[in-house]
Amino acid sequence: MAVGKLSGAWIRQVVAEVYPEGVLRRALLDHFAALLVSRKSSKGAKGRLARRLYGRLLSLQRRGLIAQEGGIVRSLASARKPREAGPELGPVLERLLFKALMAEDRQGDGHTPAGLREARWDFISRALEAGWTLEQASLVLGVKIPDAAQILEKK
Repeated sequence: MAVGKLSGAWIRQVVAEVYPEGVLRRALLDHFAALLVSRKSSKGAKGRLARRLYGRLLSLQRRGLIAQEGGIVRSLASARKPREAGPELGPVLERLLFKALMAEDRQGDGHTPAGLREARWDFISRALEAGWTLEQASLVLGVKIPDAAQILEKK
């Protein structure tokens, strides 16, 4: 599988040209999987591609080149001022973010809304423990700040 060839510039170009009105993150994953994952690819290739894609999307979002909210990825016409670099996304938070994004993208494929809330709560609570603000955690997760606060309250 050619996951190494997945670049931020390519992702940004696809989002801007193929999906100018925005695209669901799951549909974007399927788009790249159709191009990069073959029948001969090893087991778990699409999952590894998802991990790489989510990391690239986060990087593009931090640089102000795309916006993610509610699972929808939109290209920003002109590059905004990059957001201040938040705390480092360590391996534990990266894994929890991946699980939360996958739970959001796979709603209806065996994932339930309760599972999505649980995955989001896990990420937000661990991010707050790591010194993040609620705003930083909600931005990375792609939810609004009041929604993030509500997720924390309901646990």
